[in-house]
Amino acid sequence: MKILIVSPFFPPSATVAIVRISSLVHELLKSGHEITVIRNKYDEQINKLADSDMELINLKTYTVEVNQSVRYFEASKRYKDVFRKVMNKEKFDLVFITAGPYYTIPLCKVAKVEYNTKCIIDYRDLWIFDMRSKVEFFKPFNLMKKIVYFPIEWRNIKYADLVVTVTEEWRQILKKVYKKDKFEVITNGYDDENLKKADSIIEYPYKDKFVIAAFGKLSYYSVEYGIKFFSAMNILSKKYPNLLVLHIGLPEKETEEAIMASGFDSEKYINTGFIKYTDGIELLKNTNACVIIDVRKGAMGTKFYDYVFVNKPLIYFGKKNTHLDCLVRGFENGFSCYKENDVVDSINKIKNESLSSLTNTGNAQKYARSKQNKKYIELIDEVF
Repeated sequence: MKILIVSPFFPPSATVAIVRISSLVHELLKSGHEITVIRNKYDEQINKLADSDMELINLKTYTVEVNQSVRYFEASKRYKDVFRKVMNKEKFDLVFITAGPYYTIPLCKVAKVEYNTKCIIDYRDLWIFDMRSKVEFFKPFNLMKKIVYFPIEWRNIKYADLVVTVTEEWRQILKKVYKKDKFEVITNGYDDENLKKADSIIEYPYKDKFVIAAFGKLSYYSVEYGIKFFSAMNILSKKYPNLLVLHIGLPEKETEEAIMASGFDSEKYINTGFIKYTDGIELLKNTNACVIIDVRKGAMGTKFYDYVFVNKPLIYFGKKNTHLDCLVRGFENGFSCYKENDVVDSINKIKNESLSSLTNTGNAQKYARSKQNKKYIELIDEVF
C-alpha cells in the first residue's frame, strides 16, 4: 500500500512530537508499505537534529516552508499547495495526517473530495476541546479562535475514514461532539523496538545526588503547578542538600518562569537539552524518582510509559481524578499529589523508606509501543 504521511514534525526534527509517528512508520515499513512524507522544512543542519534515524530521514520527503512564526491559515495554505503537487504527481491509497499542529487537518477534505483518497487523522492532542484550564479555555479571545476553528475540524472529521486519539476520555469527547462512529483509541507506549537496538551506555554524572527527574515536558502544561513543584523542591533541598532536579529534554520557558517564581536554586536544576531517546532512558534508570506534571483531564503524556519502563517511583502532580492521576495511583509506589505539601511528603517517603521501584509486578510489557502499532495497522487494514 502507498501511504502519504503528513506530519509537520518528523525526523530529523528533534522534538517529542516525532515519537509516535516515527514508531508507527517503522512498523508500516516492516509490513511492506511504501511511505512518502510531507513535513516542515527545518533550518537546522541534520547533524544538529535527530540524525540517528536514517531509515526515516531517507524516505521520499517533500517539505513545506512553515515555522512557528507562520500563522494558521497561511501555514494551511502552504501545506495545501505542496499536498496538491504531490497528489497530482502520484496516486496514494491512504493519506495519514498527524495532529497537532492542526494546520494540516484541512488536507483531509482535499484528499477525499479532490482525490477520492482514504484519510486517517491521528490526534496526539485534542485541538478545539483541549482544556488545560477553564479560565484559559473560556477567555473571550480563546473562545473566538475556537469559533473560527470549530467548523474546520467538524468539516474534516466528517470526511475522515478514521479518527484516532490516545485516550478513551478524548475519544468520548470527539464522539459526543462530532456524532461519528469512526473514532478509535491507540495509546502511546515506551519505544521497546528502539530500546532493543540501543547499544550505548552513557556516563551518569549525578551519583552523589538525590535526583528527581522529568523526561520531556516539565512545567509546560501548567506554570502554576510548576511553581508549586519547585517550591516543594526548595523546601526539600534544605533537608536534602544533594537534591537535584534533572530535566531531560528541550528547555522550557514555563520551567524557567516556575524556577524564578518559586525561589528554587537554579544551580540545583539541570536541563540536558535534546538527547537521543535511548540516552534519556539510560539517565532515567539511574535517578531516584520521576515526576510528571499535567492538569489535563483526559490527557495521557507520552513519557508516562517511559517512567513505567524504567520502573522508578513516580510522582504525579496535578488535578484530582484526571486520567494520569488514576493510573499513577494504581502502582505500589505511584504518588498522586495535588498540593505542594503532598509533593514534600511523597519525596520524604521515597527517601526515608529507600523506595527504588514503581512496581514489583513486572507487567511493563503491556505498555510497549510495538503492541499499539500492531493494533494500529489492524485498524488501517480495516479501513480498506
